[in-house]
Amino acid sequence: MRAAASGLTPTHRRETPVAVVLTRYAAQNLYAPLRTVEPVAGIGRVNLRRDMPLDTLLPTLPVRAQALAAWRLEDQWVTAVKLTNASGRWLDLDPRALQGDFLAATFQHPNLAPAGRAADTTVVYLVTRGHGLAESLLPALSPIDASVNLPPAAAAGSTGGARDEE
Repeated sequence: MRAAASGLTPTHRRETPVAVVLTRYAAQNLYAPLRTVEPVAGIGRVNLRRDMPLDTLLPTLPVRAQALAAWRLEDQWVTAVKLTNASGRWLDLDPRALQGDFLAATFQHPNLAPAGRAADTTVVYLVTRGHGLAESLLPALSPIDASVNLPPAAAAGSTGGARDEE
C-alpha cells in the first residue's frame, strides 16, 4: 500500500546523515567565508555557554577546551569546541579518548603542535542526540576526603571511646 493511498505522509529521508550535514555546516561557519556558506533548511544556531567547564572532555591529554558555537537539526546538535595544546610536545588526537555521550566526533586536524606554535589549536565537532553538549559530558569528579565527614576529634586521630579498660 502506498503512503498517499493510505492517507499517511511519507517521512522525509535525507541522502546525507544528519551528523554529517551538521558537522559540515559547523566547519563552514567557522572556517569558510560566510558568503560561501550554503543555508541548510532546518539548521538553527543554539545558545551555548562559552564558559562551559570542559575539563572531563579529554582528561588524558594536556589540552584546554573552549566551546565556540552550536547548531541543531532535528534531534541532533553539533558543538564546535576549540582545543589548544598546553604541553611542549606533539599530540595525536583520537576520538576514542573523548569522554562523553557523543553520536559522532570529528577533529578539524588529526594532531596538535606543541604549545606556542601556529598549529597548537584545532576544533573538534561533537554531535549529540536528544540534547546539547552540557548534558553529554561526564560529571567532574573531585577527590574524596573522608575526613570531612568525621567528628573533629576523630579527624585529628583521637578515637575517644576505644580505650582499654584498666
